[in-house]
Amino acid sequence: MDKVNENMVSVDQQLEAQLNPDVNASNDDRMEGAIDNSDKHVPEPEPGLRVLSVGEWMLTILFYLIPVINIIMMAVWAFSSKGNIHRRNLSRALLLWVIIILIAYVVAMAVAGFTILDIVRLAE
Repeated sequence: MDKVNENMVSVDQQLEAQLNPDVNASNDDRMEGAIDNSDKHVPEPEPGLRVLSVGEWMLTILFYLIPVINIIMMAVWAFSSKGNIHRRNLSRALLLWVIIILIAYVVAMAVAGFTILDIVRLAE
């Protein structure tokens, strides 16, 4: 009697698989995914795409705080093809801000009637 029930169940399963192939395939995929999770290897990100640590960000910000060195390091990091993409994007954004502020300063001084020589004379 048990063999008859097993055959009926397997026939029902076969019929269900033929009528709803998408449902059964997704159920099988989920079961395989649950079983094979330990065997899957997560690839490490490329060196330029990895997230910078807190220490690396602190070092980056330290370079940005030092006058003259900050512009040099911004340019090096912004225009290098190698290196971390997050640091590169930050450097590019900061360089754009430096350019915008410099242009705004020149325009403001021109509107006020000052020249660079006037500013130097005032400093003396």
